[in-house]
Amino acid sequence: MPTLRVTVDWLDLTYHGAEWPPSPLRLYQAMIAGYAVHRRGDRALEAAMRHLERLDPPTIHAPEAGDRAPVTSVVPNNDSDRASERWAKGDRLGARAKARESVTFRVRRPHSFDGAVTYQWNADTETERHLGALKEIVESVSAVGLGIDSAVARLELADRPARPPGVAYTQSPTGRHRLNVPYPGAFDALEERYRQFRGRIGPDGGVAGVPEPDHRRESYMSERDLPPIRREALALKDEAFALKDMEGRPLSFEGTRAMAVAAMVRHAVGGAARRAGMERETVSELMGHGGGRRIRVHPLPNVGRGYADGRIRRVMLTAPEDVDDGDWLEVLHRLIGAELVPEGQTQPIGILTPVERQDRILAMYCRKAETWTTATPVVLPGHDHRRGRARPGRSVRRLLRHAGIPEAMVERATMEPAGRLRGSEAPARYDRPRHLAKYPCQHMSIRWRTPVAGPLFLGAGSGYGLGLFLPTENRAPGAPS
Repeated sequence: MPTLRVTVDWLDLTYHGAEWPPSPLRLYQAMIAGYAVHRRGDRALEAAMRHLERLDPPTIHAPEAGDRAPVTSVVPNNDSDRASERWAKGDRLGARAKARESVTFRVRRPHSFDGAVTYQWNADTETERHLGALKEIVESVSAVGLGIDSAVARLELADRPARPPGVAYTQSPTGRHRLNVPYPGAFDALEERYRQFRGRIGPDGGVAGVPEPDHRRESYMSERDLPPIRREALALKDEAFALKDMEGRPLSFEGTRAMAVAAMVRHAVGGAARRAGMERETVSELMGHGGGRRIRVHPLPNVGRGYADGRIRRVMLTAPEDVDDGDWLEVLHRLIGAELVPEGQTQPIGILTPVERQDRILAMYCRKAETWTTATPVVLPGHDHRRGRARPGRSVRRLLRHAGIPEAMVERATMEPAGRLRGSEAPARYDRPRHLAKYPCQHMSIRWRTPVAGPLFLGAGSGYGLGLFLPTENRAPGAPS
């Protein structure tokens, strides 16, 4: 299937829109503006624009962007004559007050980048018929974004075009980037808004507001985004006190016993799934006994803070896309009040309760940052040595590949023999299951090329409370915490 490609170059490598990358609708609006200036009413050009809005939303390739210093501008609101009237009456204080009210301050945070942004549509059988008109429209583009975002654009139709430079953004229902896209009826909606805007000043001089149309938005995922997961946190409470007091008393464990905590919660997950009437195979997979539909349990140790004691009082449950939404919700609903029974015992020692929305420990693990370090050590996927010398870079690449994370996302990664966070322990002190005992286990720090949002966990031990990362305020790996 041929590909319709539009490449946009900004003349000063600056974009003042709020989103990044610039949305496909921004380009579509810029094309309408160019069409309107030169050939408004041309039926061939109008048909080409209506054809483009019916194609599926494009993929986008964009360079990495950095935020420049905020730009503040003062915009008059056409009410300055009121201040003049006060001055004419000798009311200086009132005139100054009106002068301040007659302007609006706007703060914009422009994006700076180096390179072009490319939009690629999958063409259909009619696209070639509109190719000449679309090329003429694209070449008439003078700005994409705000009026000060001067740009030029070019168009091509190719059967197998080479991959454009930059980071790829593709449509995904779990994508984190919500972008406006062209849609059937977009041309008419924008033309109607333009007509209303031209008639906004009434006979009495009043100015009517012109609302923005309700545009279609799609979710896009960057190839440098972490794989999407769902998460929920639960608190561990002492059962004896919880029966008397709904708040309960926290139940805590040493951070090195994360595996035992994960085992108790995993057993509770299995019980919740059985009470929901799920099939035996589904229950087994959700508990982590084979298959990809696994609900992972991550005990959250209190580390990295001034008063960190390293103990575990809450857990986080995560689920990949393979876990059905219905199964995920059914388990979560039945985990509230579920009993925690240690392995080899029959009597419960605690229960699971909801975590407060403003829980500070949970918030730490879910922040967005560039630099992360391990709260619990990572189990590496095997020994990587050559001629008796360790090759940590190779270990990191395998670790990322197993997690489905592109290597290009990582700027630097370092292996560390001891934890950098207050409250974390040496790797040898953490309990591990027998089948992972033969693999190397180390603390680790990662600096990403762009900030990533948590939770972040890596390695085969992530289902046993190991391999959990925590942001470190963007300090470089190796720096003291």
